[in-house]
Amino acid sequence: MATSSAVDAGLTNSETRPTSLRLRLLALAALSIAATLTVAGLSFAYIFEDHVERLVEQELDVRWRELAGAVTLGEDKQPTLTHDLTDPRYQLPSSGAYWRISEGDTVWMRSRSLWDDDLEPTETVRLSSTGKAIEQRGPNDSTVYMMEREVRFEGDGAPRAFRLAVALDTAPTDALRRSFVTDVAIALGLIGLVLFAGAWLQASVGLSPLRRLRGELALVHRGAKPRLAGRFPGEVAPLASDLNRLLDRQEQLVDKARERAGDLAHGFKTPLTILQGEARRLEARGETDSGALLKQQVQLMRRHVDRELTRARTVGTSAAAGTLTDARRSVERLIDLVGRMPRGDAIVWDNRVDASIRPRMDPDDFGEVMGNLLDNARKWAKSEVRVDCEWRAGAIQFIIDDDGPGAPEAVRAALPRRGETTSDEDHESSGLGLAIVADVLAQYGSTLALEDSPLSGCRVRFAAPV
Repeated sequence: MATSSAVDAGLTNSETRPTSLRLRLLALAALSIAATLTVAGLSFAYIFEDHVERLVEQELDVRWRELAGAVTLGEDKQPTLTHDLTDPRYQLPSSGAYWRISEGDTVWMRSRSLWDDDLEPTETVRLSSTGKAIEQRGPNDSTVYMMEREVRFEGDGAPRAFRLAVALDTAPTDALRRSFVTDVAIALGLIGLVLFAGAWLQASVGLSPLRRLRGELALVHRGAKPRLAGRFPGEVAPLASDLNRLLDRQEQLVDKARERAGDLAHGFKTPLTILQGEARRLEARGETDSGALLKQQVQLMRRHVDRELTRARTVGTSAAAGTLTDARRSVERLIDLVGRMPRGDAIVWDNRVDASIRPRMDPDDFGEVMGNLLDNARKWAKSEVRVDCEWRAGAIQFIIDDDGPGAPEAVRAALPRRGETTSDEDHESSGLGLAIVADVLAQYGSTLALEDSPLSGCRVRFAAPV
């Protein structure tokens, strides 16, 4: 069981771990660019090597033809040169340019650049129709390219076959090859950076509709817009349409919940009124105990019904995006209503809520909360009630102060226990009102806080999302 739970937890964590679509696209682009540039670099190196070898073979062919044109048989039947070869490096030891004339195992002539060394084939690099281009060891353990061909001389006796060989040191071509590889690597690296920057730009431009969609959702979330607006690409437009349909569906569900709550309230109103009247008739006939018991149960039913109706109405309203409340205007309207209640005109109402405050609450929910708190303050205040707000911890804190008996004991005493009522009808709903407020605020992840007021009474504080 423990192992299964651990596996499930691991799967859950891996499934819920956020991943970046941009990073995925950039990683794929980086791998593609690296693979492409690697293949391109290897291809360039191979092509360059092929051209270098062809160029070396052409150079050796020209040198061999020059040597063959200068060779002849002297009177002593030995090969000799009719003139010096044009490359002066043939006269300098280990200069990188060499030639040799041999017959079988006998070396008849060789350039001064070979000095005491010889040309001994080690590995064939290229074989062409014009002869062999051979890579072999040269003077001082160097490596040379050599071309060797056979030349036949007809004379008085049997034909004689001499092998003429010319060679060039590989050091210049090796240096050229290394330089080329370095230059190509730098160039491909720069191209890779440019391509990666282009991939980053492409990913940014490609994902910009999603950022715009997120911005639209943020506006809906803050209540600046009721629905997603604007034109989106074909790949994102269905998502925006689905989100708008989801918002429409959510609004319909909230409206239906409110309608059902209203219908339920009206459905209970008549039976409870009849029972209330029946309780009064029982008391009028002298059956005071039965009348009082029925009246108590009717009041208890009213409280439970009111509280459950409020819960039913507020379900889903906190998630209903696109709803903002003009807090100051709502407070002014509620003060006007509460001021008409008993003792309301004897209280000085001070509305200090800033006109720019727009909490992200359903207007009806905000009115439910603020109305109950103002009504509770009316019941306990002596002469003054103050409504203010402030920013704290990224939320708007609404504060209601009164100069009543004090907090928190006075307010807590006003909350009836389960199944208990008070004899003062003006105060009997105080506990229920605060309970309804707590239920509504719970839908928004907020709670009530009871503090001592600077007016020497009770301070009630609650946070509203923005």
